[in-house]
Amino acid sequence: MSESHYQGPLLSADSHVVEPRDLWLTRMDARWRARAPRIESIDGLGDCMLVDGLKPRPLAFEGPMIEFKARGVEIPKITDFRYEDTRPGGWDPDARLKDQDLDGVSGEVIYPGVGLFVCETPDADYEMAVCRTYNDWLAEFCAAHPTRLKGAALLPCKGPIEQIVAEAERAIDTLNLAAVMLPATNTAQPYNQPVWDTLWARLEQMGVVATFHLGGTSFPAHIRGPGASGALVCGGKFQQLAEPLNLVIWGGAPMRFPGMKWSLVEGGIGWIAAVLDLMDHWWHDHKGWMKPRLEEPPSTYFRRNFFATFEDDRAGVRTRDIIGVDNIMWGSDYPHTEGVWPFSRKQVGRDFVGCPPAETRKIVYENVARAFGFPLAG
Repeated sequence: MSESHYQGPLLSADSHVVEPRDLWLTRMDARWRARAPRIESIDGLGDCMLVDGLKPRPLAFEGPMIEFKARGVEIPKITDFRYEDTRPGGWDPDARLKDQDLDGVSGEVIYPGVGLFVCETPDADYEMAVCRTYNDWLAEFCAAHPTRLKGAALLPCKGPIEQIVAEAERAIDTLNLAAVMLPATNTAQPYNQPVWDTLWARLEQMGVVATFHLGGTSFPAHIRGPGASGALVCGGKFQQLAEPLNLVIWGGAPMRFPGMKWSLVEGGIGWIAAVLDLMDHWWHDHKGWMKPRLEEPPSTYFRRNFFATFEDDRAGVRTRDIIGVDNIMWGSDYPHTEGVWPFSRKQVGRDFVGCPPAETRKIVYENVARAFGFPLAG
């Protein structure tokens, strides 16, 4: 395949940290310390992330595996990985900039590592304490290089909405973070429920993007056996991000909050054109009886109110006219193996073959800069 000749700047709309090993052990309020998220070695699994009430999750996928991908070497079994195998850029902002430079990236929107899974805990107070601790640390991480590191605050998805809104306000107004993040799947309070209007209204006032990041639910227990890992990851990406898209739009939130912005993160974009076509078809046939009655086709709300991110998605780039060039944003997903670091420019070159340079620049740079407050080069 030939490659695009785009040589302009890149901003990643989806990158991650690997939190310091002792982050919650040393920073959480003393009453939570015994239950604090931690990283420990478990026989047969390697180093794992332990969150109170959840199954251990091998750390391998969160950072250590990237070194093998970068060297073009086959990744060994997940039991072989240790926290110390992770690149220091996972938690050290100065090392992070070196890895950005190595990849030709001028800035990143930062999402959690271990923190992605805390939303599965059943304890709302514990979840809030974990989120607040993470947000305090993330603010320090990003403040080291504020024009190149923009953090998405981790919001709890359980408990009183007033507390969730208060943490969003603290994250933006006090900690100077750039956005807020909720898990894509929320069984406690699904995103079509009226309770979320309180948060949407406040974020609309503040001009802050609410991002739905892949995650928020354990893998389905019925999927097991040969090939289960591939089936769970590849099938789950599209399914998980389609859920908040449908719930928010069919629930009428974009109609009630026309200035609000939501973003679907790390689910790819190649599926969105088909989903929007289906949603519009259903709206045309059934808008007469559905409640709430949407005033416009769902695709209209998507193009006005939504973003979506991808790493390696040639199909998505080719359907950009249906999805909307202004609605999609590239991301490197550093330091995860499904990402493209340190080959981001080569991957952009392959995915954007035939895409006009002005449209490429929007997708890999301008849309991200405008949505999250990066300085925009001329």
